Amino acid sequence: MRRALDLRGFVAVLYKEIIHVTHDRITLILALLLPMLQLLLFGYAINTRVDHIGTAVFDEDRGPVAVRVLDALRASNQFDVVYRAGSRKELHDLIVADKVKVAIDVPPNFSADVTALRPAQLQVLIDGSDSSIADQAFAASTAIGQALAVQLDPRMHLNRQLIDVRPRMLFNPSLRSSNFLVPGLIGVIMQIITIFLTALSIVGERERGTLDQLLVTPIGSTGLMLGKIVPYAVIGFIDFLGVFAAMQIVFKVPIAGSVPLLWTLALGFLLAALGLGLLVSSVARSQLQAMLMTMGIMLPSILLSGFFFERDAMPWIMQVLGYAIPLTYFLEILRGIILRGAGLAELWPSVTAMLSLGLFLIVVASVRFARTTS
Repeated sequence: MRRALDLRGFVAVLYKEIIHVTHDRITLILALLLPMLQLLLFGYAINTRVDHIGTAVFDEDRGPVAVRVLDALRASNQFDVVYRAGSRKELHDLIVADKVKVAIDVPPNFSADVTALRPAQLQVLIDGSDSSIADQAFAASTAIGQALAVQLDPRMHLNRQLIDVRPRMLFNPSLRSSNFLVPGLIGVIMQIITIFLTALSIVGERERGTLDQLLVTPIGSTGLMLGKIVPYAVIGFIDFLGVFAAMQIVFKVPIAGSVPLLWTLALGFLLAALGLGLLVSSVARSQLQAMLMTMGIMLPSILLSGFFFERDAMPWIMQVLGYAIPLTYFLEILRGIILRGAGLAELWPSVTAMLSLGLFLIVVASVRFARTTS
């Protein structure tokens, strides 16, 4: 019977574990490098201040004061004019398609009114789906309008507002954070579940020795892998339906777009996430390695996909890394359909990229699996 605080054999067991850890080099490297890599990713990617907000302009005036307004927006470094709209409808569509976060409507006779010291309105449409960006865009646009009005109107001390900036929040007027975060959580939860289940399944077969039994049967590598992921795809979709219902019932998040379209594209995301899990399982040699690799994928995915922080505010290298993550595209689809009422016409770039990435991951995982088992 073993007694408490019995240290007999400590040195022998310690020596055995040191040998085991040092021989499992992949696990040791993952355990030592992952914290440093995650620190570097988090330190460079996290930026709570949002600059260079994508902005579209519909300028019906084209006068000198309108030019000064646009120059002031650019000089602030908080707005980047990336689109010149030809109509108000196009201005609105650019926000729905998530190509810009802010749209500025300069009315006709704007310059003439300001030059004659008559109050002129400037409409600023702001994507309210992300409350942090919306708050900063609201404050910045108002401040710029007031500063420019002081320069142009020597009678501002009479409490006259020469340039009346009228910010208008779209899609989420109350700026509820749950409207932004909860749809994103659906994608995060789906990716966590599917990658963990899939990554551990094949590795578990390998550790138990049952994978060798499957390999001697007349089953192709792609058939084997697809057969392994279908049950987890069903589980993932059931989880999706559950959290989708909770989003509506518990958090009261309104859905502006097509529910059938969202459900269809959710199936596409499941395939992409399962492909990522299969790739991990084809590389890992133990469940511990699979878990470490999955953790190494999950935390950067949550950070670089735009779940918490605006991707446009990240360094360009972090934005490039984000393009290799299926969650990046699914978050754009989720928030586009749920918050902005976007359809396939606005979302097709994200849909195409997500499905292409998912197919690529499945093919790479299948090829790698075939090589490692041949």
